[in-house]
Amino acid sequence: MSFAQRRLWFLDQLSGGSAESLLPLALRIRGALDAAALERSLAGIVDRHEVLRTRFTAVDGEPVPVVDPAGRTRLARTQAGSTEELFDRELARPLDLATEHPMRATLARIGADEHVLLLVVHHIAVDGWSWDVLLRELDAGYRGEAVDAPPLQYTDVARTEAERLSGPRMERLLGYWRQRLAGVAPLALPADRPRPAFWDGSGDVVRFELPAELVAEVDRVAREQRATRYMLLLAVYQTLLGHYSGRHDIAVCTTLAERGRAEVADVIGPFVNTIVLRTDLSGDPTFAELLGRVRAGALRDFSHSEAPFDRVVGEVVTERDLSRHPLAQASFTLLNTVPAAARLDDLDVGLVRTPLTGTPLDVFLDLSLRANGDIAARLQFSTALFDRSTMVRFTEGYLELLRAVTASPGTPVAELAGRLEPLPGKERARLLATAGSGRPAPA
Repeated sequence: MSFAQRRLWFLDQLSGGSAESLLPLALRIRGALDAAALERSLAGIVDRHEVLRTRFTAVDGEPVPVVDPAGRTRLARTQAGSTEELFDRELARPLDLATEHPMRATLARIGADEHVLLLVVHHIAVDGWSWDVLLRELDAGYRGEAVDAPPLQYTDVARTEAERLSGPRMERLLGYWRQRLAGVAPLALPADRPRPAFWDGSGDVVRFELPAELVAEVDRVAREQRATRYMLLLAVYQTLLGHYSGRHDIAVCTTLAERGRAEVADVIGPFVNTIVLRTDLSGDPTFAELLGRVRAGALRDFSHSEAPFDRVVGEVVTERDLSRHPLAQASFTLLNTVPAAARLDDLDVGLVRTPLTGTPLDVFLDLSLRANGDIAARLQFSTALFDRSTMVRFTEGYLELLRAVTASPGTPVAELAGRLEPLPGKERARLLATAGSGRPAPA
C-alpha cells in the first residue's frame, strides 16, 4: 500500500466508513444504449487495473490489501424516477473496504432512451487524473476496441515509493516540515455555530466562476510578478482567510499529483499527497510583495512535497484535536488542464452534477479551468460551522479581492481587503469579545 492509501484507510476506520472519501461520477446517456457492452467495458477496466478490485482487510489493526481475481465485475441495473432519487439512494450507502471493491457501478434507467451511469469510487483507489483514464477506457471498451493494460500496476508504484522514501531521504523531508510548520495555529474564521467536539464531515458547496477576462488579468499580473496563476489565486485566498480570521499566519492544505513519470500516465490510483502552504501576511505588504512571499514559500514547499502527509502530521502535531483537520483547516486546489470529455461511441453523453458527499475541512476552494477560458470554482464548507449565506459572502469577497489585486497589485493588501464587507457569522461577536485576552480578533 502507498502512504496515501494507508492514510485514507485509517481515516475510513476512524469515521466508520463515512462518505467523505467517496468520489461519485455520473454520466447522463441518451440514445440506444447497449447495456451489455457498457458492462463489458467496465469489467475490462477493473480487470486491467488491480486497484479497482482490491479489498482492504485489517490484521492486528493494520491494513492488508487483497487483490481479487479478474472477471467478477457486474453492473448493477435499476430504475429511478430522477437523478435525485438515484443519488439519494446510492450515495447514502457506505462502502465497506474490507468486503467490497472500491468502485461501485450502477446503471439507472430514467426514461425510454435515457440512462444515468453512476460510479462511486473510494479515494483509496483513484485521484482526479484517474477519471480521465477511466472515461477514455470506458469509451474505447464500449466501442469494442482493444485496450492495453498499463505498464505498471498501482502496487508497483507503491512499492517503489516505499523504497524511495526511506532512511536519510525521509528524515531530510520530515526535518524540513518540522521546521516549516512549527507553531502553526488553527484557523479561526467567524462561524455561525460553535465548533462541535468531534468532526462530523457534513458539508455543502457554493459554486461560482472566474470569467475568462478576469483569468486573463490574473495571468498578466502573475507574469509581471514572475509567479504562476496558481500562486496568485492562492495568495488572494490566503489574504482573504487572513482578513476574515484576523490572523497573519495562514496555513492552507493543497494536494499535488505525483505523476512525474510517463509510465504512470495510464495507471489508475491515488497519486496524490497533501502538503501545507504557510504564508506570513504581517508587515503590511503590498499584494506584489505578498505574492513574492507566496511564490518563494510554494517553491520551497513543492520541492519537499514527497513527504507523506500522515508522517508530517505525526512529526508536527503533538496532540490530536478531533474537532478539526490537522495542521490546516482550509484547502486550495487548481486544475489547470481541461478535464476529458465523456464519450460513448455516438451516444449523447454528459456529466451530471452530483451532490457533495462530505467535507474534511472548514473551507475548501477548488478551481478548475474550462475549455472557454473561464475557471469553475467550488467552495466546499462545513455545515456544522457555517450557514450557506456566510459562504456565499466569502465567495463574493474572493472575487472582489481578486479584481482589486489585479487592478492594483502595488497597493497594501490590508487596504484592499479592508474594503470588503465582514462575514455575517453569528460567532463573530463572541470572537471579538476575546480580543482582550491576547488572542487575535477578526478584522
